[in-house]
Amino acid sequence: MSNNRKVKTQALLDAGRLESVPFDAEFFSEQIRSCSLFRIDAIFLLENDSVHGAFSVAYTYMRKTATLLLTLREVRPTARGGHRVISEVLTFESQIARQLVIDYEKLREKRNRVEYPDALIDDVDISLINRCIEIGDQLCALARKISS
Repeated sequence: MSNNRKVKTQALLDAGRLESVPFDAEFFSEQIRSCSLFRIDAIFLLENDSVHGAFSVAYTYMRKTATLLLTLREVRPTARGGHRVISEVLTFESQIARQLVIDYEKLREKRNRVEYPDALIDDVDISLINRCIEIGDQLCALARKISS
């Protein structure tokens, strides 16, 4: 782990936004399988015209694949860190394009507006669902590469 990533990760641990967990290869494999199911479910919902449902599940797929990378770094988000800390940790990964992290964060914000609307539910379209799946696929591939 690069020194800069170590320092930033330690700061999130110290702030209680992440917690240390030992790496468990069996758990990691189970999470890979779980991610695959979320991907399949998102596509199924999309094909059956449940756009908001597909977005919610595609977002979950994307988030779960991102947490695979945290698992490899032996950390996980706490309630205090929530979904936001995941995108922060992604910025520490040199193998992840900056635009992917920016898109991840925008999709997280969109998900919050959809799940916790102040008034009307935000519009969700197929491009947002597809971007969640694309990001999830890229993060899953990177996690598999790092773990091998």
